[in-house]
Amino acid sequence: MGKKETKVGIVSYGLYLPKDFETADEIAARSGLSKDVIVKEIGLKKKYKPAQDDLPVIMARKAAENALEKAKGIVTPDDIDIVLWTGEEYKDYIAQTASIRIQEEVKAYNAWAFDIIGQGTPSLVGIRLARDLMVGDATVNTVLLAGGTRDYDLVNYKDSDTKWMLPTSASGAAMILRRDYVNNSILGMAQIVDPEMADEVYVPVGGTVNPFNVDNIETKGIFYNVFHPSLMDEYLAERMPERMVEVISKALDDAGMSGKKLDYLAMRYLLPEQRKNVLEALEIGESKSDALSDSGYHGPNDVIISLDRAAERGIIKKGSIIVLASAGIGFTYSAAVLQYG
Repeated sequence: MGKKETKVGIVSYGLYLPKDFETADEIAARSGLSKDVIVKEIGLKKKYKPAQDDLPVIMARKAAENALEKAKGIVTPDDIDIVLWTGEEYKDYIAQTASIRIQEEVKAYNAWAFDIIGQGTPSLVGIRLARDLMVGDATVNTVLLAGGTRDYDLVNYKDSDTKWMLPTSASGAAMILRRDYVNNSILGMAQIVDPEMADEVYVPVGGTVNPFNVDNIETKGIFYNVFHPSLMDEYLAERMPERMVEVISKALDDAGMSGKKLDYLAMRYLLPEQRKNVLEALEIGESKSDALSDSGYHGPNDVIISLDRAAERGIIKKGSIIVLASAGIGFTYSAAVLQYG
């Protein structure tokens, strides 16, 4: 059975966003950078600031409950066949299987559950996996994707090498996908990775190579580190926008829509110059993609936040062709083509 013979659509999505914000003025004060750099170079006006109990799995569970509430009359927890964790690796506990915790919390007792591990793209990889699982297994009809992100804690505001990570925020997001659901149909997917960049950005302390101990627990090693700053600057400025354009184009090709003009691009947070280059290359106007400048970067949840904003503002309507596109350190890229409504 080919993928084109199995239709999969998004029944609903859910979001959880913290109540408080961190402003550009506050970020500037913490980082030692000027407000102009934060607003103009990094593109950030404000971002969500997590409360102490805004933990990744808790936020994901709240988003999943929101998605289930919206799906009432179509999907119940008993209908869910698989629960996928589609948040970041940094979770409430080390070595936690978050999907199983969410499965119990939402009472999806009939489901199988497992975590997707990645940076920036698990929500889109989750769509790909959900669709492919439905294609390969006739017993899989409904899949819940849920993920939280709080990499906010892993960013060292004083490290100039990671200033491009200052927009990192916190949230929960969820989606429910279903076989033969004609609305919000998934039409095409694409993924790209740059393996030569695999070890350019990571948190060096806390793994098996360098376990936590009394000597490293209060060092910059507990935050994200960039190991070749000049290489990273070049990559972010040139290669990353090119790869975003490439993965979006590949997804459109997979959907049989090569060269088609998009109605909306739900894209991850990018620095202003990166974003400008992507939009220009794809000939997409500013109004057809949200910069998330008043939200921050939420990893795999950015695409859902952007999609929700477009729906709330009436930018998209029934039949609109939308691309969800994200990227994360690794570096990895993913895109999905969606017919809305």
